[in-house]
Amino acid sequence: MPPSSGSHQFSPGIHHVDWPVVADEERLPRDPMEALDKLTQLNGTSPSASAHACGAVSLVGAMLATSGYTGLVDLAERIADELDDEKRVELTRLAQAIASGGPDATYGALADYALLLYRRYRGMDGGMEYRKLLHLMQRAGFSAPHRPNDDDLARTLGRKGECWPAKISIFGDEGDHWILVGRDARGLFVFDPYPRDDGSQIIRPGEADWKRYVDAIGKDEAGRNTIGFLPAE
Repeated sequence: MPPSSGSHQFSPGIHHVDWPVVADEERLPRDPMEALDKLTQLNGTSPSASAHACGAVSLVGAMLATSGYTGLVDLAERIADELDDEKRVELTRLAQAIASGGPDATYGALADYALLLYRRYRGMDGGMEYRKLLHLMQRAGFSAPHRPNDDDLARTLGRKGECWPAKISIFGDEGDHWILVGRDARGLFVFDPYPRDDGSQIIRPGEADWKRYVDAIGKDEAGRNTIGFLPAE
């Protein structure tokens, strides 16, 4: 869900802004994690769709973190049977353009890849319902953590290459924003698809906002279950 325009500090104390970190036409760097650090859900050609695309962008983030740009080609192949001809052709075109590293490998193309996924799998409320995101994560080849613990990110994702979405609340008491928690060669990280005011979308232990994200994922909901790691069933 999008906030109103401007700069915002939401309930977890995390500062967001309402504009992308980099322009759509900027070429992607060779390092996919460097690209992920600047990718936001507000990139791309559809502002109305991008406002709700946090789930799809989190999935793209998981692919970049584990398989690099070529992982997007693999994902397009894995879900081809669930797409109509037009979407299948366009998703494949975008994936191949991004993976090629050519002039069309831009942040805009990367965001439009995610937006196409969003349009195909969005729910009735405009966002991506957890069952659809779970389905996509499974089709992409990811496995849910064996023992997910909203209060212990390090043990939930203890091995390099593990990634899993989590939902936090940035507007009220219920979860309304998908983020990604993962572990790469550098260790544990959080990727937030909504533009952050410091221009860095990847947050790691020891950085200023790390504890805020940890607290946001582990927030007590008094018996409800809309916040925390994506349920595995």
